[in-house]
Amino acid sequence: MATDTVMVVGFSKDLPLVAAERKGFFSAHDLSVVYTQTRNSTEEILGLLEGKWDVAFDNGDNVVAWAEGQGADRKPHDLFIFMGGSQELDQALYGTSDIKEIRELKGKVLGVDAIATGYAVVLRYILQCHGLSYGKDYSLEPVGSTRMRLEKLLEGKISGAMLNPRYVEEMSPSRLRLLARGKDYADPYSSRVGIATRAWARTRGAFLVRFIHGHMMAMDWILNSGNKSEALALIKTSMGRSEEQAEEDYRKLIDPRGGLADKAALNPAGLKTVLDLRLKTGLMKPPAPPLDKYYDGSFYQKAAARVAAGSAD
Repeated sequence: MATDTVMVVGFSKDLPLVAAERKGFFSAHDLSVVYTQTRNSTEEILGLLEGKWDVAFDNGDNVVAWAEGQGADRKPHDLFIFMGGSQELDQALYGTSDIKEIRELKGKVLGVDAIATGYAVVLRYILQCHGLSYGKDYSLEPVGSTRMRLEKLLEGKISGAMLNPRYVEEMSPSRLRLLARGKDYADPYSSRVGIATRAWARTRGAFLVRFIHGHMMAMDWILNSGNKSEALALIKTSMGRSEEQAEEDYRKLIDPRGGLADKAALNPAGLKTVLDLRLKTGLMKPPAPPLDKYYDGSFYQKAAARVAAGSAD
């Protein structure tokens, strides 16, 4: 069989994708991956809708928001989740060092990827829990990815942002103050899910099943403790992490509660949290739609059946 190319987009190339490539789990299914690192979710989702990319890995909230017509173009789209991933919200609210507590963000400008999607919703909820209302007590500025938000925060151009602690560690943590951990406000949470359009999946269903199968094999490999040394080496070489950082990254990945979902299954409770936050922040009116509006497990189930049968076809 000729090798098919999967065009993948996301904010960072994580260990499951790296392992699937390096360990031959994609090639076993006659697949190769071309990965693009996006600057922001608007670029990512619009490119997915335009057919520039086949699949994306991102926050589950982006699927809900864009499906409901609350994305950048304000139009409803046929995006759906086809597999799960990380189950814990790995972002935290950081402020500049002069900000001692969350209430001191009143009157400040905070950086986000997009105003009303993704981790901006978590940020709104955290601030709401501390008595601050969007549009009244603070403003949001679309900046882009975690790295871009971190850069703006260190430059003093914004006063706070949701950031991945991993990137903060690599920069100047002493210049920032940790104000809140996202997982303390939203847990579990669909922080990494596989996304595609239903129109694309209808015509490329078998292709998608092969991709999920390869990904599931990579997940199994990572979660097998016998592969720890090799997994740590991949984290260090492919992600530029130190020995200590790689150990911490690995520990988080294999954590049964907040790490990688077993066999890349979607945790419905994590997606429900996404909907609950949109309801609580007023971005969605009750009642919330059923979860299957945003998730189609049929492709995953076919891949799981192949894994159970030990098939690589």
